[in-house]
Amino acid sequence: MHRHLAWVLAAWLAPTFAVAAEPAAPPRPLAPAAAPAAPEPQPALTLPRIAGILAGERTPPPRTVTVTGRAVGYLPMDTIIWTISLETTGKDVTDVKKASDQQVKTVTDACKAKGVQPADIDPGLIRIVDTRLPETGAAGDPQKPILAARSVTVLQRDVTRFNDLLEVLGRDKNNRIRYVFVCSTRDDVMLDTVTRATQAARDKATAMATVAGAQLGRPLTIDEYAPPKLNIPDASVPVDRDTPAFGADAQKVIMTVYVTFELQ
Repeated sequence: MHRHLAWVLAAWLAPTFAVAAEPAAPPRPLAPAAAPAAPEPQPALTLPRIAGILAGERTPPPRTVTVTGRAVGYLPMDTIIWTISLETTGKDVTDVKKASDQQVKTVTDACKAKGVQPADIDPGLIRIVDTRLPETGAAGDPQKPILAARSVTVLQRDVTRFNDLLEVLGRDKNNRIRYVFVCSTRDDVMLDTVTRATQAARDKATAMATVAGAQLGRPLTIDEYAPPKLNIPDASVPVDRDTPAFGADAQKVIMTVYVTFELQ
């Protein structure tokens, strides 16, 4: 009985002790760690390298040449601007207005007769003042206290008829006449002059670079005003070859440019 019970108990416990007796499985080996990246090679610390580090390794500035160029232009006085100041006085505003309109008509007819186009005549705005009012500040005639004033502007494009127009406008001694000669192509002349001045500067820089064994590069700066502390005698500033020697009845203009070119 006891022997049979011991055999059953041993058979029941045998698998348990057998499993417990098995050795534990060895741990799996870890994957090898990635090798660290090799440092980038550094240039050797030679004496020029050290000098460059101490100097901040700055890029040397480009070689440049600064030159001047000059051109002369002439503004032809091809237009006359006339200003005719008209005044009239009277007792009644309506009568004074009519008299002022008649003055304008007389001037307009005279200008048309001398070849001035209607579109070139501006009658201006009329100003009517009662000189009896203290706030006007005008000292008028007590018998004719109403004052009408206006300015007529006339554009005369044919300067050869200047005397003709002056004669007809000056017939009325009460007219106050002023005139000024102007150039209708001023902007075109100024642009052409500064362009020729820039070309003169480039020609000068090209010649200097060729003699020095270099080639002229791109322009770095172009100025119409002299850089600070730059004093260049007028005698050393070349004038472009296309500048006319003389312009009769014209206003002379001089354009000077200062250009810095890169040398290659």
